[in-house]
Order: sequence, then structure tokens, then C-alpha cells
Amino acid sequence: MAKHLQLGNFNHHRACDDARILAEIYIKLAQILQKEKEIQSIQQINTGLSGVDYKNAYSYHQIILVKNLTGLKNLYQLVSKSHLDYYYKKPRIPKSELMELREGLIIGSACEAGELFRAVVDGKSWGELCSIAKFYDFLEIQPIQNNMFMVHNGTAKDEEQLRSYNRTIVRLGDTLKIPVCATCDVHMMDEKDNIFRQILLAGMGFKDTDQQSPLYLRTTDEMLREFSYLGEEKAYEVVVTNPNLIADMCETLRPVPHNLFAPKIENSVEDLKALVYGKLHRLYGENPPELITKRVETELHDIISCHYDVIYMSAQKLVQNSLEH
Repeated sequence: MAKHLQLGNFNHHRACDDARILAEIYIKLAQILQKEKEIQSIQQINTGLSGVDYKNAYSYHQIILVKNLTGLKNLYQLVSKSHLDYYYKKPRIPKSELMELREGLIIGSACEAGELFRAVVDGKSWGELCSIAKFYDFLEIQPIQNNMFMVHNGTAKDEEQLRSYNRTIVRLGDTLKIPVCATCDVHMMDEKDNIFRQILLAGMGFKDTDQQSPLYLRTTDEMLREFSYLGEEKAYEVVVTNPNLIADMCETLRPVPHNLFAPKIENSVEDLKALVYGKLHRLYGENPPELITKRVETELHDIISCHYDVIYMSAQKLVQNSLEH
């Protein structure tokens, strides 16, 4: 590499020389990245050099929770990007984009279709599992019945292997100090409503609708019984303690605020009054009829008190500018 980049000779396997030449290689490559790929940051390197087409890349599920207003704004940006820039059959988002807009968000490892659970099922090494898990703010495990389809299709041998997968994720959480939460992957409130999901899936062409996972909202007691194989203390931690921990990280937010957040135009109230009363006096003189004056005051009061003055003045300025041109 040093020869190819014309960096000169150096003493191989001498720590100081190796370090120097590697630094020079990095500087040279960084210059090439900037010039040829317009890559300006470390975060851009993976996507800039991978040549991966997001349409053909393998995708995973994950959970994104909003902590605060910054997170809400970033989530909206991710939703927009996933539909406008990276949509292919379904909206998807590259991990690089998620990392760039991660502030204010809480990322969960999701269900069996998540990156971490897939890696556990695929038998990845402990080191690889740790590397994957470190990306997430909390890890998820779910009831055995949620993943029974894996037994039916031969991915897992039996229920005990499904429990083993969950135990591995719990062990990862303990090792990496990442909270593990027991979740339901809720698709319906009550178990009896599963029939409606079966009908929808049948309409989509699924053949195993009668074997669908019971993705209903379980009670705390049901979840504690479900995860009793982890031991009483650990079951309480994943069912009660850690989900409350994650919930407490989130501020109370509204997706759309109650109030009207009108744009600001300096002196818009005064300018609106001047326009209206100026036209009133041009039409009716200095002492307009009381009926007309009251009507104007009533209309203006509602407009100004509801902060619509900016909307009226925006329209007036646009029309005036158009007429002038």
C-alpha cells in the first residue's frame, strides 16, 4: 500500500515506523476520499465505500422511541427520509442516517426480525453478538408463543431453544449493562381480536394464518408467568423494572402541538390595523357609521386574538408584491 501510494520505504515491523507509515497511508486515503467520493466525515465512510444498494440490502426491524422534542424532530426526519429517499417496497432507513439523527431517540433491538435476535439464531460468536448489541439502548425478549412459528418452520428445535435465545439476550444485557425489556410485539388489544389479523394476512396471501402468533397485550401477571424460567428476580426486572426505566426516559410529548404556531412578521398586528382602518376611512370618511365600525372591530378582534394576523399579512404582502411586478 505504501509503495502504491508512493510514500517511500520504511523499516517493516518496527513499531514506530509501522505507526508512521500507517498514519501517512490514512492521510493519503482521506485526501482521496474527499476528492473522489466527497466524503467529509468518518460516518460517511461505510456508506460511501460499501457500494451497497439499499434496495438489495438486508433489512431488520427495530424500535425507535422519542425522548424529547429533539428526538421527535429527528424521528420525523427519519420517517421522511425513509419514504422519500430510501423507499423500496417498504420504507427503510440506513443505519448511517439513524446514527446521524440519533439524538433524543431510544433504539430497541425489536423482535425476531431484529438484527440482534437474527444474529443469536444464526449462531454468531459472542464477540459479534456483543458488537451488535452495543448499538442498542435496550434489548428485547418476547413470549415464546410469539416465536413458535420458528419451531413450525424448523428454524428452532423446540420451545426450550426459543427460551435459550432469550437467555442469551439477557446475558448480553447483563454483560454490557444494557437494560433488557420483555415486550409483546402488540398488534391487538385482546387475544380474541387475532381473527381480524388472520383475515388481513389471508388477504395478503399468507398460507399459515391459522398458526399466527398471539400478538395481544398481556397483563403484568401474564408476562411474569411467561418469563418465570429466568427466575423470579430477573423476570420482575425485565417485565417491570426495565420497561419503567425506559418509559421514564421519555418526556410527555404530543406529535402535533395543541396551539397554533404561526410564523412571525414584525408589526403584523399594527400593519393589519393600519390597512383595515385606512381602507375604512377612505370608504366611509373620518366618522364611519357605528354599524360598520363595530363589524370591523369584531372581525379584527377574532383575527388578532387567534394570531391569524400573520396569515392575512402574508397574503397581503404576496399579492402586493405580485401587483408591483
